[in-house]
Amino acid sequence: MNATALRRTDRTFSLPPSAADVPVVRSALVETLLEWGIPEGGELIHTVGLIASELVTNAVHHAGVFTPSIVVILRIGEDGTLELGVRDNSRDVPRPTAASPEATHGRGAAIVDALLTECGGSLTAERHPDGKTVWARLPGCPAHQDP
Repeated sequence: MNATALRRTDRTFSLPPSAADVPVVRSALVETLLEWGIPEGGELIHTVGLIASELVTNAVHHAGVFTPSIVVILRIGEDGTLELGVRDNSRDVPRPTAASPEATHGRGAAIVDALLTECGGSLTAERHPDGKTVWARLPGCPAHQDP
């Protein structure tokens, strides 16, 4: 696998603010990771897919009325960190909350937080005049490490 190619490769996906498109973008992200040499069925594929699903779902539910198109960015950072960004037109940043056992939603930010804590990653928000990009960063992308 060519680590140099990974350094220059970013992928951007745009989707309408619709819950029906969440699995589509998740599949596109998984396909991209496989192209980049991330092992199929590995923990990183599963983690990125779940984080992406939660962040995009959050954008759909909380910013969809303000956002004509949600933008998802996947890239390998300079330090080998896998970076996943979700951009929408709301300035509100997702925060973990306590959901009751009966609640059918409200756990997404807590799930993302737990997954990132487990792998040593982080979640940040970059505000823009028209909204924000929420960045999930996962350290030590195995496909990027030199042999």
